[in-house]
Amino acid sequence: MKADVAPNLACTYSRRFVRRLKIVFRSTFVALILPTMLLSAGCEKKAAAIDPTDQSTAGNTKPLQAADLVGYDGKRLRKTVDRIKQANEKHHRTIERMAESGPDQ
Repeated sequence: MKADVAPNLACTYSRRFVRRLKIVFRSTFVALILPTMLLSAGCEKKAAAIDPTDQSTAGNTKPLQAADLVGYDGKRLRKTVDRIKQANEKHHRTIERMAESGPDQ
């Protein structure tokens, strides 16, 4: 009868040992991976501030020519956007001139 008890007892201890090892490995994994992820997220490059004068130039519509790759006429699209931007800038200049001249009385 003692022979039957010994294997069960050893099996019980090995199960506890394996369970503890799993817990240790999980906690070690979390303790190493989580801070690594947080540190790498904090070390990303900061986005540069957007200069509004760069947005008003017609040069930044150049990427619109890549619309050729998806079936659009990229040159025509770029020219259209350039015309719209120029008209918008002209409109803003006239508004600024009107604001500088003051109210007409």
